[in-house]
Amino acid sequence: MKKIILTSLAFLFLFHFSFSQLEGATKFAKSINQDDLKRHLIIYSSDDFEGRDTGSKGQRKAVKYLREQYKSIGVEPGDPDKDYFQPMTLNFSPRRGEPAKDVETENVISIIKGREIPDEYIVITSHLDHVGVENGQIYNGADDDGSGTVAMLEIAEAFKLAEREGNGPRRSVVFLHVSGEEKGLLGSRYYTDEDPIYPLENTVVNLNLDMIGRIDPTRVAKNRDYIYLIGTDHDSQELHDVSEESNRKTLNMTLDYRFNDVDDPNRFYYRSDHYNFAKNGIPVIFYFSGTHEDYHQPTDTVDKIEFDLLEMRTQLIFYTAWNIANRENRLSLNNMKANDNSYKHTEEELKSFEGIYISETFPLDFKLFLLNNKLCWVPVGGSDEQSLMLDEIGEGKFESKITGLELEFRLKEIKNEIKTVSQKGTVVKKFSKFDKKMILTISGNKINFERKED
Repeated sequence: MKKIILTSLAFLFLFHFSFSQLEGATKFAKSINQDDLKRHLIIYSSDDFEGRDTGSKGQRKAVKYLREQYKSIGVEPGDPDKDYFQPMTLNFSPRRGEPAKDVETENVISIIKGREIPDEYIVITSHLDHVGVENGQIYNGADDDGSGTVAMLEIAEAFKLAEREGNGPRRSVVFLHVSGEEKGLLGSRYYTDEDPIYPLENTVVNLNLDMIGRIDPTRVAKNRDYIYLIGTDHDSQELHDVSEESNRKTLNMTLDYRFNDVDDPNRFYYRSDHYNFAKNGIPVIFYFSGTHEDYHQPTDTVDKIEFDLLEMRTQLIFYTAWNIANRENRLSLNNMKANDNSYKHTEEELKSFEGIYISETFPLDFKLFLLNNKLCWVPVGGSDEQSLMLDEIGEGKFESKITGLELEFRLKEIKNEIKTVSQKGTVVKKFSKFDKKMILTISGNKINFERKED
């Protein structure tokens, strides 16, 4: 009985602490408002930024705008050089059919350092780029991802206001605007795989904001006050619980898990920058309001943004980040079960799959190559940086989690012999040639590819 009473008291204490903690955030959450969001987004998605194509003149204007905003609100740079930029050289094909080339670009990063646990990090991301100009039309990308970008500016300002009043976050909060998302999640991949400015092992969570300013016309429920959440319980049930609690005790909007399944046919879990954190075992939440008829069209403009909803969703993300940053303990991870389907090829076996594969019935040829002891594939003409890593699922079998495709390799032995006739008799030389075939499975349909001769 005593144990039950003590447990109940402990629960009530934690409940009260969590509630008062969120209650203390309300004042700062209210600084996030639709007027400021609109003011930023009118500029950020204007024709002057020319669609923010990675490495373009318009994208350089965008990163300078973001830097100036962080300077103006007093949030310090998060990079070692203290100029808010994480420079990088990305190699990609600017347009389908064009050869890959090196492009100089940058991520934008700032930080509010934790007052008690500064070496643990909440990383909030959105992608700063869009698709640029095509056929003379500017693709402004107001929702994709201007909405997530300006939301981050407002969240950063709210945290800064709290810090100025002596109520800064216990853990550090990093604001990372990544480039190259439209080219294949390249900016976030560079951060996680090449140059993690803050150690991944100390990264508590990634909250990713991508397209949070519209209403999904395909959603069955018709209430407006919703947001799709993806990934919340995949690596940390505790993250899911904290997310639910943060919403329930504040805005109480609808958290919709329609696309949360990793096997959802839309593959949204693999299609935005949180995935590069998730693949490294970091818990993530992907905030998303859904696609619409203006997705990747020049009509994705600021006049179609639902600014009252953008305000509400941004406040929710702030409350959730606040709760995670200020809780007593770091988020716990789920116990991961061993993958019974795992298979490990030798390096020699993996190298045997390398080559160019062609098909008479499929419009693309593929290059397969080894990178960091992992088999990767990319359409011929694409850059290695745009390649997708393949996971081993069986002998000669691989899958691409991002695309949901499966590959199987089969060897076919072709036997030949050469007969040489001379006065001494007949000499027969036998030899074998191994022809490698790749079978690509798409939605249950199998497509045969042959490896091109060197």
